[in-house]
Amino acid sequence: MLQIKSQDIDRAVECLQQGKVIVFPTETSYGIGCDATNDEAVARVFAIKGRPDGKGTPLIIPDQASASSYIQISDKALELMDRFWPGALNIIGQIADDSPVSDRCAQEDAQSVRVSSHPFCSIIAKRFGKPIVASSANVSGQDAIYSITEVKKVFSNRPDSPDCIIDGGDLPILPASTTIKIIGDEVEIIRQGSVEI
Repeated sequence: MLQIKSQDIDRAVECLQQGKVIVFPTETSYGIGCDATNDEAVARVFAIKGRPDGKGTPLIIPDQASASSYIQISDKALELMDRFWPGALNIIGQIADDSPVSDRCAQEDAQSVRVSSHPFCSIIAKRFGKPIVASSANVSGQDAIYSITEVKKVFSNRPDSPDCIIDGGDLPILPASTTIKIIGDEVEIIRQGSVEI
């Protein structure tokens, strides 16, 4: 079990507040992220990963109550949030009016959000108080990374690299998060992962 160090939490939150890019452990694999409301920081995450513009990226949010600030929530979405959050379930919904999130995070007019069950993610999301980009910490199209050694190796060869890497040790190899899209009452499974829908 990962022992959460207060200095790692402080460092991660400080980096997020400064618009920097961080790598951190999640409930599935290592993630790479930043302040999702900072367009320049989001652009750097995409550049570091080699992720194409327009592909969008999931967000970790502090709690279920904040979800309506970022996506429109139907009764079906609320039911699934109640059942599976916190957890490895990304819910894609239509972007909420006045969402503060960078347009780069969205795919067309939809946004993916989740409340993480990983203790580190949960604490930094609450402490930071804003949505955090949570893409897999890999080069776009490559496999997810579970080892801190591999994280450092992969990003040392990139033209740009994360500002802050949180060492969560070697993570258990688990399936990716499940991703579902809910527009109104229509539910579409985009990726069946660790949460069975």
